[in-house]
Order: sequence, then structure tokens, then C-alpha cells
Amino acid sequence: MKKILVPVDFSDHTENVCRFAYEIAKKTGAELRLFHAYLDYVIVSGSAFPYSVDISEMFNQEVMVKVREDAKKELLNIEEELNRKIKAENIDNVHVKHTLTGGIPEEEIINISEAWEPDLIVMGTHGKGQKDFLTGKISTKVVQNVNCQILTIPRCARYHGFDNMLYATDFNDEDVYDLQRLIDLISNYNPVIHCLHINFDADHSADIEKMESLKSHFREKSYYGKLIFKVIEDVDFLQGINNYVSENKIDIIAIVNHRRGFLKRLFTKDHTRELLFHSDLPLKIFPGVNK
Repeated sequence: MKKILVPVDFSDHTENVCRFAYEIAKKTGAELRLFHAYLDYVIVSGSAFPYSVDISEMFNQEVMVKVREDAKKELLNIEEELNRKIKAENIDNVHVKHTLTGGIPEEEIINISEAWEPDLIVMGTHGKGQKDFLTGKISTKVVQNVNCQILTIPRCARYHGFDNMLYATDFNDEDVYDLQRLIDLISNYNPVIHCLHINFDADHSADIEKMESLKSHFREKSYYGKLIFKVIEDVDFLQGINNYVSENKIDIIAIVNHRRGFLKRLFTKDHTRELLFHSDLPLKIFPGVNK
């Protein structure tokens, strides 16, 4: 991993997002690029946007100049704080840069991702604005339109390393490829990977057989001892996930994004949306074979 993009919105969640990105950069030696897109037009107050002002100032260019200056100051403060940490910890393999631009935040994140080609985007799932504006729009659109790994950080998540990772499966045709790719992508951390399936039926013998088949593909691998394959029964998907997470001290959940409509279809299920945006755990989304 060489490049990590960190979109920030200067909310009280920004420090936590940067902590995750910084720790990953220390582990991998990746360059950190802080990124902020400020709205370069003025909209009416009371909206969900962070920098809205009164409509009477809609065409006041001085307002836009101040918005940019304030954003630049905030961005430089974050960069300087990270550089202080790098110096204090005597880290020589992490470098921090920043990019500031005007525009629609989600569109500009996609644009810089295409131009700079990061290996990973680390971003929060909640930020400034009313009614979780970032959650509903920016995070979702970015996930649907970029081709790199994404790590989403919930507000309550705290960095403790990634010793235990959960990979939830419904036994699709790409499982072997996806699990192997996940192992390769997180090799710097060498975590225990829990491959989990939630069974909703009283008879789960067929699912156990499928899990054994998946398990057989990895039995001869050197890292086999770091893999746990499990089928559990629960009528509630989210509750089953939460129980397993709690009992097994899971640090991060991995999801594969195979196609652009992936999250849109998932959001038709309330439990999946809740898992994505209301879990206390970081969520790692990585592109699958069809992405």
C-alpha cells in the first residue's frame, strides 16, 4: 500500500478518522493525503451543508474567499498535528500532504480518486451537517463509484489494531477469490479472519456443507491457522452478527463490492444499512472480481 486518501470535513469525528489513517500508514509506509472539498457556492441557511449562509449573501464573493481561507486553515492544522506526531514518534516512513478544492464533496472525492489513484480511502460515516448528510449521500456515492479499498469509520469506533476481522458470506461464486484477495490486502496486519455465515433455517446442514467446501480451498495454505470458518443460526441477521462480534472481539468487518449497484441493493434491507452505518466497528469495503 503506497497511497491513502483521507477526506475530512472538520467535524469532531475528523480526529478519529485521521487516527485510523495514520496508524495504517505507519504499518504500511503509505503516503497520507488529507482532502477537503468546500462548497464553492452559497446556499440558504438551514440546509444540511456545513457552510450554508443567509440567502442575502448568495452572491457575495467575500463569503467564498472566507470559506476557502477557513478551510485551508483547518486543513493545515490537521496536517501540522499529524507531522508533530510523526516527529514525536520518530517515524520516517510516513509523509503527509493535503489537497483543498471547491465543489460538491462526494464528486470531488471521486475526482481525486481517479486522478491520484489511492490504494485506500479512509473516511467517516458521520460528519457535519443535519440528519447525517455525509452518511446518506457522500459515503454511499463514493463507495459506488471508486475502484479502490475503502475503510469507513463510525463515530464510536476506536483504533485497537486489526487482530480479528469478520468476513460475512452468503456462499457466492466469488468467495474463494474474495477471501484470498482479502488475505493478501491485509497481510501487513496478519489478523485472524472469521468467515461467517448466518443461517435462518432450522436445518443448516446444507450451509455447513458449503462452508466445509469453502474451507477446503484454504486447507493447504500457510495461513490456514489464521482462518476460522463458522455457520451460526439466528433468525435476525444483525443480531447474529452483533453477538458474534461481541463474543469474538472482532475489530473490523469486511464487505466485497462486486458491482456499482451493490450498496443500493443492500440498502433495501434495513439490517444491512444498519450494519454499514450504525455499527461501532470500522467497515472495510474492497472491490471484487467484477468491480
